[in-house]
Amino acid sequence: MSISALEIKKKEFEQKMRGYDADEVRRFLDEVSNEVDTLTRDNISLEEELIGTKKKIEHYLKIESSLEKTLLAAQQTAMKMEEQAQKEASLLLEKARFERDKMMQELPLEIERARGEVTRLKAEYESTVARMKSVLEGFSVYISKLEEK
Repeated sequence: MSISALEIKKKEFEQKMRGYDADEVRRFLDEVSNEVDTLTRDNISLEEELIGTKKKIEHYLKIESSLEKTLLAAQQTAMKMEEQAQKEASLLLEKARFERDKMMQELPLEIERARGEVTRLKAEYESTVARMKSVLEGFSVYISKLEEK
């Protein structure tokens, strides 16, 4: 059973012959009433503060949950990015190896082509030199005939 400050103030007692001093009882009841009133107001204030604090805690718990979810998503994204980067690096390495192997297989053919080209160029050079000698010999014969005349 809860007693309010007002009930304490309005409480009336029966008078008896050898009873308490009515003024002293009234003063005490007034003090008790004031104290109960103060305690009631403090209690209401504390309950309101508690409600506000609970709301803040709820808000912070939601933020914490959101941050945890965000962190987890970021970690998963980082892991996926790392896996993707590893896959891409592996593919690039595999492609480079394939290109290297292909070039190594084609290298003997390229060497052979280069040798053939060198042989052809040598033959062309020799042919050109032979033609130039022939032309020069022809001029030499022509000049000799001109000198004889």
